[in-house]
Amino acid sequence: MNFRKLSIAALFLTTTGTLMYAQEKNDTVKNEKKIEGVIIRGSTKKGTEANLINMQKKSVEVIERVGSVQLAKQGVGDAATAVTKATGTQKQEGSGQIFVRGLGDRYNSTTLNGLTIPSDDPEFKNIDLEIFKTSMIEYISLDKVYNPKFSGDFGGANVNIVSKEHTGKPYFKIGLGSSVNMQTYDKKDFKLQDGGPGFFGFKETKFIKKNPYQTYPFTTKWNFKNAENPFNTDINIEGGATLGKLSIFAYGGFENSYEFSQGQEGFFFASGVPSSNFTDVQRSIYKTNTTGLISLAYKINSNHKINFTSNYIHSSMQSAKIYKGYSYDVDREVIINRGDNKITNTWVNQLFGTHKLGSAWNADWALGYNMLNSKRPDRLQNTIDAENFNLLAGSAINNHRYFDELKDNTVLGHFNVSRSFDKFKVTVGYDGSYKDRRFDNTTIGMNFSLINPVDPNNIDGFINAGNNSLFSYQTFKSGDNIFKPFYYTIKQNLQSGLANVDITLSDKFIVQVGGRYDFIDMQTKWTDPLTGETQRSKNKTYNKFLPAFNAKYSFNDKQNLRLAFSKTYTLPQAKEIIPIAYYDVTTNVYGNEFLNPSDNYNVDLKWEMFPKSGELLSVTAFGKYIQNAIARTTYSTSAPSDMTYFNISNWGYILGAELEYRKDIYSWSNSKIYTFMNGTVMHSEQELKTPTELAKENGGKTAEFSGQTKDDMQGVADFIANVNLGYNYKWNNVNSLDFVVSYSHVGKNMFAIGTNNGGNFYELGREILDANLNFTLDNITIGVNAKNLINPHYKIEQENKAGTFIHRDYTRGRELGLSLSYKF
Repeated sequence: MNFRKLSIAALFLTTTGTLMYAQEKNDTVKNEKKIEGVIIRGSTKKGTEANLINMQKKSVEVIERVGSVQLAKQGVGDAATAVTKATGTQKQEGSGQIFVRGLGDRYNSTTLNGLTIPSDDPEFKNIDLEIFKTSMIEYISLDKVYNPKFSGDFGGANVNIVSKEHTGKPYFKIGLGSSVNMQTYDKKDFKLQDGGPGFFGFKETKFIKKNPYQTYPFTTKWNFKNAENPFNTDINIEGGATLGKLSIFAYGGFENSYEFSQGQEGFFFASGVPSSNFTDVQRSIYKTNTTGLISLAYKINSNHKINFTSNYIHSSMQSAKIYKGYSYDVDREVIINRGDNKITNTWVNQLFGTHKLGSAWNADWALGYNMLNSKRPDRLQNTIDAENFNLLAGSAINNHRYFDELKDNTVLGHFNVSRSFDKFKVTVGYDGSYKDRRFDNTTIGMNFSLINPVDPNNIDGFINAGNNSLFSYQTFKSGDNIFKPFYYTIKQNLQSGLANVDITLSDKFIVQVGGRYDFIDMQTKWTDPLTGETQRSKNKTYNKFLPAFNAKYSFNDKQNLRLAFSKTYTLPQAKEIIPIAYYDVTTNVYGNEFLNPSDNYNVDLKWEMFPKSGELLSVTAFGKYIQNAIARTTYSTSAPSDMTYFNISNWGYILGAELEYRKDIYSWSNSKIYTFMNGTVMHSEQELKTPTELAKENGGKTAEFSGQTKDDMQGVADFIANVNLGYNYKWNNVNSLDFVVSYSHVGKNMFAIGTNNGGNFYELGREILDANLNFTLDNITIGVNAKNLINPHYKIEQENKAGTFIHRDYTRGRELGLSLSYKF
C-alpha cells in the first residue's frame, strides 16, 4: 500500500474517532430528569436505517444490511449500485458483478428472500444485480461471515435481496423519470444493431436453418443503424393493500439507458509488441429492464404465516462497437464492427412458511422454482483491412454471426426446525436443490470467393442475398448437421444437512456452534469445435463438511464484540470446467475440465457500538486463507491472448480491516446533518504453482509466469471507501427535503495475472461522486440526481518489463436525471 492511501485511511479513522469522542462527551453532560411516562415512536418498516441497525445489534451472526430508505435518499436505482454502498465492496467495470473483500463472482452467491436465484449469463455464477430495481426491495443483506444456513459454496459474501411486503394503509404509486448521459445525448451516430431487441427489448431475431448455399440464412442487416433520441426513461407503478389476513404488494416497471463511450483496448507481448492495439474504440450500449413482482403474505394467526413471491424480469442489452487499430493476427491496421445483443427472461417463484409450535418449537420452510431463458439471438462481426477496405477472409471467425441460448431450471427448498431450552437453542435443517442447465451455440463463419473493397458503413452493399453464391459458410459441422448447435449440459444435485446450537453462557455471552454437510454431484456433457461431433462427458462428486463458529459478547446494551471462524469451499462454474471457447475481439477464453474446488478458511473479529438509535460505529479485522485458488489467466499457447482457468496457487490469503460509521452530526429545529461512511484496507498474497505443477494437474495445459513465485490475488483493492453526507429538513410532519452527496473510492487491484512474461493486468483506482436531492410534498415526490460527476477513467493497464500499456480505457459519462412520483 502506498503512503497516499495509508494517509487517507489514517485520516478516515482519525476523523471518525474525533466525532465519536465529541458525541460521547456531549452525552455525559446531559442532566437526568424524572419522567412520568414514555411514548415510544418508531417505524415498522424493515427498510429504515434504525430498524436495520437494531436487527444487526441483536443478531448472533454478523450481518450488514442496506435499506430501502437509505437507498432512496442516495438516488440508488439498482441492487448492484446498492451493494457497493456496503463496506468492502466494489463493482466490476462493465457489468453488475460484485467483488466483496476482494473476492469476485465465483466466491459470492445471490439469493432472493433466502433462496438461490440463477445467473442470466453463462459467463457468470451470479445474476446481474443491475436488473433488480430498488423500488421493489425492502433491504439488501450482505452476509460476509458464514453460517450453516448458507450454501457451503461461499467465500466473499452471500447477497440476499429481500422483496417488499406490504404493511400499513393501502396505497397506489406511479412514478416517471428521465435522465440524460452528457457523453451520449448529442451523439448523432449512436449505433444500434439492426437485429437488436428493439426499444422495449422484446424483439428476437432468428436465422434460416436451410441449406445456406441455396438460401441466404440471415434475416437482418449487417449495417448498424442510428438511434433516435438517446434519452433514458423510467416508468413504474407499485401498490399495496391489506384484505383481512392477506397483504398484497405489487410492482411493475420499465426503464432503459443509453451509454456512449470512446476509448481504447490492447493486448501486448513481453517485448511490448502489440498482439492487438485498438487506439480508437467506439461503444454504444443500450439496455432495457421490464420487471414485475407480486408479494403475498397470509397471516393465519399469530403463530403461523405463509408468504408467496413471484418475480418476473425481462432484460435486454445491445451493443455496437467499432474497433480501429492494429491486429497481430493479420499483421495490419483493421476496422472491426462488432454487434452483440442479449435477451433474458427470469421467472422466480417462491413459497414460504413460518410456524411457532408451542412455547419452545419453531419451524420454517421454503420451496422455489426458478426458470431462466437467456439468448444471444444475433451477434455479428466484420473485420476490414483499414488500407484497402477488403473484408479479411483468412479465418471464418473474422466475419461471422453467432447465436446462443441458455436454459436453466432449478427446483430448490429448505426446512428448518428449532427448539429452545433454558440456556440454549438447537436448530436442525435440510437444504436441497436440483439444477438442469443447457447451453446451445452456433457460429456461422463466412469466407469469400471474391475479395473486393467494401464501405465500412455499408457492409450490406456486399454481403446480401444477391451475392450468396460468392460466400462459403463454416459452422465447424458439415452436411445436414451444418446448423446443429454445439452445446453443454450440466445437472447439479446439491443435498445438505445442517445443525446449529446457540448457547447462552451468560446474559452477555452467546456462542453459536454449527456445521453443514454438502453432497454435490455434477454431471456434464458437451460438444464443441475442438472435438467436432464427439460428445464428451465428465461426472464429479464432492463431499464437504463445513464447521462454523460464531460468538457475541455484549459489554453493555450499546457495545458488542464478535468472533467468527468457518470453513467453506468454492466450486468451479459450468463455463469454467467445460472446455468450450468464448470468443471476443481482444481475448478468447476456454474452459478447463481439470479444475477442482478451492477450500476457504475464514476468520472475523468485529467490535461494534450503537451510541443511539440509527447510529453505529464498527471496526472489523478479517482474514481468508484459500487453498487451490481458481483464477483466469493467459496460458502457454500459440495465441498469446488466449485465456483459461487454473487452480493457480497452492495457497493464498487476504488480510483486511473494515470501519463503518453512521452518525447524526448536528441537529437543529427541524433539520439535521448526518453521515454514513465506511472504509476497507486490504492486503493479499498467493503462492503460484510452477509450470510443471500446472501441466501435471491440467492434462498438459500450462502457464509460465513472469519469474515471480508469489503475487497479489485477483480483485483485492488496497483501499475502498464510501463517504455520504446528508441534509434532512422536515415540516408539517409530512413534507421533507433530503440532499445527499455520495463519494466512493476504489483502489488499484489486479484484474488478471499475465503469463509468458507478458505482465499482470491491473484495474486502476477511481473516484465516484454522486448527488441526489429529494422533495416530498404530501403525496408527491420529486427527485433530482447527478451521477458520476467526476467521470473517472475505467482503466486497466498491462505492466511488464517493456513498459506499461493500456489494456482497456473508457469513461462512462456524467448523468443528470429528474423523477416524479405520486402516491394515491
